[in-house]
Amino acid sequence: MNKQTEIEEHDDDVVVIEERDKRTHIYIALAGVLGLALGGLGGSMMTANKWETTYNKLEEKYQTVQQDKKQLVVEVEEKVAKVDHQLELKLQKALEEKDAEYQENLAKVEAQVKELETAKSNLEAQIAEQKNQLAQESAQNSRLNRQADMQATMLERSRELFQRELKIKQELASLEKEREDLLPKLEALKKQCDVYLEGTSWDAKSDSCDKQDEANSRISQIDQMIQVHRMDLKQIESLSEDIGL
Repeated sequence: MNKQTEIEEHDDDVVVIEERDKRTHIYIALAGVLGLALGGLGGSMMTANKWETTYNKLEEKYQTVQQDKKQLVVEVEEKVAKVDHQLELKLQKALEEKDAEYQENLAKVEAQVKELETAKSNLEAQIAEQKNQLAQESAQNSRLNRQADMQATMLERSRELFQRELKIKQELASLEKEREDLLPKLEALKKQCDVYLEGTSWDAKSDSCDKQDEANSRISQIDQMIQVHRMDLKQIESLSEDIGL
């Protein structure tokens, strides 16, 4: 009975010891967790302080960067404005140079146009003068041609007149010679005819009176022809005076 009781008491002690061991382990575990928590909290606090310092530095750098950025924007805007102004000045200068070059070229072109217009006017005046001179020369040539035609006609007419005059003079000379030759024969024929009519000579021929009549008729005809030829010569002389021969 006592052994059993001792055994039971012993078992109770073992249970108590085991429970105490379990509690100790729990306490140790809790203490460990608590220690870890407290250690982590301390580390976190240290880390937070470190990150806050870093953040503040980064914030300062950010603000500095923002300020530098604003300053850079201002400088860039100033440079852009300066560049724009320089470009505007260069563009204005280039435009002025181009305008001056254009005005210079325009002045040269206008001078050339004026020179060409003057040359054109002079050329037109020369052409007009040459046309007038050609017209005068053409009129003079026409007059000369008419004069030449008239002179040719006059020369031809003169040649005809000279030939006609020469022929008339030759015929007149021939008629006068024939008349001179007939006059002595007419005297002889008249005597023979008178003798024949008187019947005082057997030598008188019966045709002597007919020959006398023929001689008288021929002399009368010659006298008429001589008169006509002399009138023709006077007319030729008058025509020669009219045409200036």
